Amino acid sequence: MNQSVSQSVLKSSAILLTIQLFQKSLGLISTLILARLLVPEHFGVVALVMICLMLFENIADAGNQHYIIQKQQLDDADLHTAWSIDLLMKLAMFGLILLLAPWLARFFSMPELSTALMVASLVLPIKALQNPVLMRFAKEMNYQPVFRLSLWQKLLSFVVTVGLAWWYPSHWPVIIGALVSALSFTLGSYFVSAFRPHFSLARFRQQWDFSKWLMLRGVIGFARYQADNLIVSRRFSTADLGGYHLLRELTLLPAIAVIVPCTQPLQAAIANQRELAQRLSYRTRMSLFLLLLLLIPITAFLLTHPALIVDTLLGAQWTNYNSLLAPFALFFLTFCLFDLISNAILAIGRSKALFWFDFWSTLLVIAALLLLATGSLSEMAWLRAWLSVLTTLALLWLLHQATQLNLLRLLLLCLPYLGFAALASLVSQQLSFAADTWLLWQLLSHALVFFGCFSLCSVVYTLLVKQRVPELAHQTEVMAQLYQKLRGAEKSA
Repeated sequence: MNQSVSQSVLKSSAILLTIQLFQKSLGLISTLILARLLVPEHFGVVALVMICLMLFENIADAGNQHYIIQKQQLDDADLHTAWSIDLLMKLAMFGLILLLAPWLARFFSMPELSTALMVASLVLPIKALQNPVLMRFAKEMNYQPVFRLSLWQKLLSFVVTVGLAWWYPSHWPVIIGALVSALSFTLGSYFVSAFRPHFSLARFRQQWDFSKWLMLRGVIGFARYQADNLIVSRRFSTADLGGYHLLRELTLLPAIAVIVPCTQPLQAAIANQRELAQRLSYRTRMSLFLLLLLLIPITAFLLTHPALIVDTLLGAQWTNYNSLLAPFALFFLTFCLFDLISNAILAIGRSKALFWFDFWSTLLVIAALLLLATGSLSEMAWLRAWLSVLTTLALLWLLHQATQLNLLRLLLLCLPYLGFAALASLVSQQLSFAADTWLLWQLLSHALVFFGCFSLCSVVYTLLVKQRVPELAHQTEVMAQLYQKLRGAEKSA
């Protein structure tokens, strides 16, 4: 049974990874093209629209998918109720946005915000109408039905967004592209299954008892995640907000695109072992270790070559903001870890404890930003990064208390790879180029040397010690299986 669950996790992660690699590769290409077509002021308007929209979407998020995944016995009444609650909440937020949009435009001294936010808010009711059977698929770790749907969704959004930006450079192409993305996915969700939802609140009380903490946590999570953006929007120019937001979102794109979605099956796997303390501890520790093996080299490379990455990918108009990439690299690392740790805590049914942690940690983050972030954009970014490190470590300790995952063993497993990343950074920094060398060639050369050095050290280390460290040997086999399944998924795609 344990092997079957592990295989399901690996297969689901491989499918999700293939989907997300395609989707977010297009997303990355789209962002890079838009960075050339649009100016920081356009991104500033888009940033504030998305921040406001995210606030209301978090208020409306009842955590239905988390509820469905952790539920031991699931039937159609649960899906109908989840769909109905989501629809009611998002319709209410849509109406509230229409009322508040003019006031928000005046508050942020951005006249363009009012109409843009009203149009963008259509995303909420459109997303609420998605077929709730997708949540059942997530619980069953069955992601095949949404594979083609996701591909068509992103492809259509990419064509619309880039085409409109080339024809009419402004903030509108991004907003219209988001609407097209939401609409295509919602319509497509009714083609992947014959299940049809209808309005019902039959299981409202059961879902509300679980979800009320997640709704409050969503608002608190928004405040923690977007506090720095809101402060930047009030203290700096629209262009500075655009630069700050773009660099942060570009850094987090690998996390949102690939890493976080591919850890979703682990929540279901952890939930399946919640009654078995030893297996729960091992599976949680293994999940964190595998994630860190991916995050450590990416973070180290971003920290080592921030200016080269920004100048190469975004162009000269973003040079003033290249100092932001290094602190956002730390934010990227903690963002991924925080999401996995949070989902692990939810999987064992500790939503109330997680809410109170988020509440107090968010108050600390906001207070620190308001009191200490009084200088440049770079100082704001570094302060935000170190605050995220502290809150993630505290949440990890909370998970340790709940699962006894053995933090010391986790640290010992990761220490060699931290050393390999440091060595790879030193080696890649020794490369030198002529002043007129093509920036893209410089970036590719540094990346090849860095990741080649890290991979070589990791392989040699694994071959030397796997016979002496059983847990590392097992995790190596798991990674090999994941790699094989990923290659199979890529070939089938």
